[in-house]
Amino acid sequence: MTNCLVNGQATEQIPINDRGLAYGDGIFTTAKVIDGEIEYFAEHLSRLSQGCHYLGICYHHQRLLPEISQAISGVDNAVVKIMITAGSGGRGYSRVGADNAQRIISVHPLPAHYQQWSEQGVTLENSELQLGINPLLKGLKHLNRLEQVLIRAELDQLPCDDLLVSNINNEVIETSCANVFWFKQGELQTPELTDSGVAGIYRKKLLEHDAHINVVKTSFAQLKNVEAMFICNSIMGIVPVKCYQGRSLNVDMVAHYREQFLLSQSTRK
Repeated sequence: MTNCLVNGQATEQIPINDRGLAYGDGIFTTAKVIDGEIEYFAEHLSRLSQGCHYLGICYHHQRLLPEISQAISGVDNAVVKIMITAGSGGRGYSRVGADNAQRIISVHPLPAHYQQWSEQGVTLENSELQLGINPLLKGLKHLNRLEQVLIRAELDQLPCDDLLVSNINNEVIETSCANVFWFKQGELQTPELTDSGVAGIYRKKLLEHDAHINVVKTSFAQLKNVEAMFICNSIMGIVPVKCYQGRSLNVDMVAHYREQFLLSQSTRK
């Protein structure tokens, strides 16, 4: 870890009764630092703000910005994780009596394997686990990620790079750590996230970039004839799937799409 700040102070310690630790009562976002600047910074701040507003967590937004600048000072390329918890205390699940929200910022090295994934593609299999239906928390990047922990434990026992996950309605949702897109009969599609999953920032940018992306409900069985597929999040960007369920996919189609998307983003800066 390069740096860690809690409410602006350099420390890795939090109170044992912090509500993020006790109940997952909080929001987080994970962003990529490139040449000392956070990519899609405004979108990450908006995610935190909207998530806290929805959960009713009041935090000092004006204090967060200088703390982020302090945390990434002198850092060229890295990952920054920003967490807002509902503070410490309260009576059980109740926040009554809890103190102020906590701002936790940590900086980490970029995952070394992501560059190889980007260049060579990944292998993807279907997870045997299924996500629950939770429209109350749909799309939120909240601190309770137990479903992802269980899926990652399944992945750790397998030879593939990632797992594609469905929900209990047998609708394809995401992978263990990323959103997913695929080309089917030439049309780019991505799962609908009405009742499950995380609406990632990179997914949002792609949907804004390409009005022809079709948001669909689909099953594993309906993906057997896709031509190409990719996964994405704010850290890895667009990563092609070279093999899904033992079948080779068209990585060149993804590489071309990625090139066009990145070109469109650079021209907007």
